[in-house]
Amino acid sequence: MDTPDIPGEQDLARVVAALTDQIRALDRTPEGLIDFDHIESTTGIAADTVRRLFAGETVTSEELNHSFPERLQFLRRTHPRDDGKKYSAEQLAQRVGIARATMTALINGTRNPNLDVNTSLERLFGVTPGFFTMSGEEALVKALERVSDQVLVLAQLKGIRIEHLALRGSIAAGDDELAQELRAALLSGLAPPARAAGPQPEDTE
Repeated sequence: MDTPDIPGEQDLARVVAALTDQIRALDRTPEGLIDFDHIESTTGIAADTVRRLFAGETVTSEELNHSFPERLQFLRRTHPRDDGKKYSAEQLAQRVGIARATMTALINGTRNPNLDVNTSLERLFGVTPGFFTMSGEEALVKALERVSDQVLVLAQLKGIRIEHLALRGSIAAGDDELAQELRAALLSGLAPPARAAGPQPEDTE
């Protein structure tokens, strides 16, 4: 019996292949341009797992798709409160507006969240809508499409013609190497032309 396709699975393979070709057209490597740690923070998928995808290695569905408790645990560990401490079950329950016992059950995986809980938690942690409901493949496609848009603009600014994926993303701000190089190229492209050196004509009365 055939197993059902995971949402985004085929798109992910296509985006990884196309983005790799785009980066090679810039004479760069994925490791040099992609901020894998940032992708991990926005998708919950380990940076090393994404690196292996770009290295052409096999990545299992289990490495890309995590349960609700696993995704919540990741956010509690990587997105702490303003004081740097991890949200407790009671604090999460208060922020989401549910009973502490319900939040504890969600954390332990003995209860499934509803849409309102998912949305409230995504807003609390400042992650992309769908963080808890998208497949890992869908989340990676979304994150990599933004990177592809940056690579495309950088290539155009440098006068390199590369194929464009019909993407939804936008140029994202950041401090990774790709964002820095993109900003530098933009500044260079927008800078006014230098005035030619030489004698200036004298004013005539």
